[in-house]
Amino acid sequence: MADVPSYYPQGPQLPFGQAVALGLGAGAIGVAAMTASNKLEQLVTGRPNSYVPAHTTGNLFGISRGRTPDGLNHFHHWSMGLITAPVRAIMAYNGYTGPYASFIFMALRLTADEVLEYNNGTTPPPWTLPIMDQTVDLLHKFVFAFVSGYVCDRTIQGVRYFGRDY
Repeated sequence: MADVPSYYPQGPQLPFGQAVALGLGAGAIGVAAMTASNKLEQLVTGRPNSYVPAHTTGNLFGISRGRTPDGLNHFHHWSMGLITAPVRAIMAYNGYTGPYASFIFMALRLTADEVLEYNNGTTPPPWTLPIMDQTVDLLHKFVFAFVSGYVCDRTIQGVRYFGRDY
């Protein structure tokens, strides 16, 4: 099916500040989707929880590794989602929309995590991790980026990915 030009954004549908605020909401929706995909994947694969996010946050704030790892995991995921998603909102505001923009945003989200994890001594460089760990991380960041991106594109630019309203 060919794209119809009228589906491309004609310009921002709202003020810049409102777009950034919508990015926060898109980030929350993206993190919720990522969390759900994570739990579904763990149910299918039998993989246990990873506490890399908790250890990263603990190292960053000087919190002992034994203290509330699940809470620190959630804090890490939610804060990273809320910090990065406004960037995707700014992309949408400026006309960078669609799956390609979400793919670029996924790289930003991965980079943000990897910089924190590596520079806090939590993990080695990502390309040295086992392939399964890399795959799982990419899968869940994909879910976050594409769900957040869809919400940003739809609410900020009115972009309809599938050619009609659902």
